[in-house]
Amino acid sequence: MAANPTARPGIADYGMLCLLSLFWGASFMLLKIAVTEIPPVTVTAARQGIALATFVILSLISGHRLLANRADHFVIILVAFFGFALPFTLITWGVEEINAGLAAILMGAMPLMTIVMAHFVTDDEKMNVPKIVGVLFGIAGLVVLFWPDVVRQTEGHIWRQLAVIGASLSYGINAILTKKLLHLRAGPMYAMVVAWSFGLLVVAALLFEPVPTALPSPRVWVAIVVLGVFPSGIATLMMFWIISRQGASFFGQINLLVPAAGVLWAAAILGERLSFHSIIAMTIILVGVAVARLGTGTKSLSLGEKTL
Repeated sequence: MAANPTARPGIADYGMLCLLSLFWGASFMLLKIAVTEIPPVTVTAARQGIALATFVILSLISGHRLLANRADHFVIILVAFFGFALPFTLITWGVEEINAGLAAILMGAMPLMTIVMAHFVTDDEKMNVPKIVGVLFGIAGLVVLFWPDVVRQTEGHIWRQLAVIGASLSYGINAILTKKLLHLRAGPMYAMVVAWSFGLLVVAALLFEPVPTALPSPRVWVAIVVLGVFPSGIATLMMFWIISRQGASFFGQINLLVPAAGVLWAAAILGERLSFHSIIAMTIILVGVAVARLGTGTKSLSLGEKTL
């Protein structure tokens, strides 16, 4: 999985990075469509079931088997929860009420949250001046985003927004956990992770949500299938391909692309229009991510640092 340090990024690398950002950015828009007819945990379980089928087929084609010990399997279960089951559910619940574009902006702060957590729980990813400045920009962006509700002293959909921020924190935990699995083959390892997340979500859906009594519309079915095959399945393999060619530092640029892609998808397909303060907030957060990357080495970005 090591990158070739002598190979300069080419058109194929940047093209794949942009395509991947479009896949992950589309997740917010697709979730917004899916939750119009199906409860959020059920939507998440369905997309993971489709992703699992995708991974199983690809693993069978490749002939790779998962070689993991008991300790690895414990971490795999934690990654399934913090990297898939919990954040996917929080984001899906959030977009029931808030705009898909707003959810994409909130998720843009995830790399900055990861940097803060990594400082306290790792030995080789401590804070430095660019990282501190980047985190301060991120905080400022979130203040701008929430300020109208504070001034009006209204909650609005603040709990839904906080749920998406909670998903960012969950992804940050997952980024740190995933570093413990980098010695495993990526495809089979993520097939196991998706399998565990699917099992956890099925149980949660049966416990907390009513079983749908009617089939969803074709529009919703298409949204769920696309979510499972592309953002949850094929996009993960694209991530591995990019990192194997150019390294995690090059891949980290995707954190600047996904929020913008999410906003563009929401505007193009759902007709959403962001408020001026939301655009300013997104700009501040993305500047923070860009500044923080100046102090981030290749080791600081793990395979777990992704959005949807």
